[in-house]
Amino acid sequence: MPELQRNDPDSVRQEFGYLTVAEILQLCATQQILDPSSTLISRRVQLGEGNVFYPGTVISVDEQSSCVIGHRNVFYPGAFLSAEHGGMLLLGSEITLGPGGVQLTAGRADAVAVGDRARLAHGAVVSGRSVLGSGSQILGAVQAESVVLADGGDHESFPPEQRGSVLKGSGLVRGLRLAPGDLMLGFGNFTSASAQRQADLPA
Repeated sequence: MPELQRNDPDSVRQEFGYLTVAEILQLCATQQILDPSSTLISRRVQLGEGNVFYPGTVISVDEQSSCVIGHRNVFYPGAFLSAEHGGMLLLGSEITLGPGGVQLTAGRADAVAVGDRARLAHGAVVSGRSVLGSGSQILGAVQAESVVLADGGDHESFPPEQRGSVLKGSGLVRGLRLAPGDLMLGFGNFTSASAQRQADLPA
C-alpha cells in the first residue's frame, strides 16, 4: 500500500488529531453520519450511541482536554464543538444542536455541560463555565458565557413553569442564572432584560 502523502486527506486529519474517513465510516455501526467525508471528530471524543451527525459537524479536542457525548443527540450542519488547553465538554442525551451553526467552546479551566433534551439553535454560542440543565434552551444568536440554566422538562412538556429555563434573542449574556420555568428575552443587551415566566407567555 502506498505511503500517505502529506496532502492526502487522511494524513491531514491525523495531523490535526481527527479520525480518518475510514474510522468515521466504522463509527456508522453505532452512529448516524450523513456525510462521513465532511464530518470531523477528534480521536479524544467519547461517544455514546445513536447520535446523528449532519454534514459539516466539527468536534475538536486537544490532548489536554476532554469531550464526552451521550446518546441520540442531533448535530445539525455547522455544529462546532471545541475543547482546548484543559477544557471539558460534557453532553447528555437527546440534545439538539442546531440548525443554525451552534458552537460550544471550552478553553483553559473551562467546562460546558449540557443536560438531556436541551435545545440550542440559530447561532447560539456557549463558553466559559456553563451549565445548561436538562430541557433548557438557547434560541438565537446568543453568546452565553458562564451561564447556569436550570433543569426542567423539555420545550414540549407541561406545565410550562416546570420546563428548563430559556435564553432567547441575540447578544452577550455573562454570568446569568435562571430558575426553572424562566425565560429571558434580549436583543443586544441582556443586562437590561428581566426574566419572565414561561407560564405567563401566550401559547
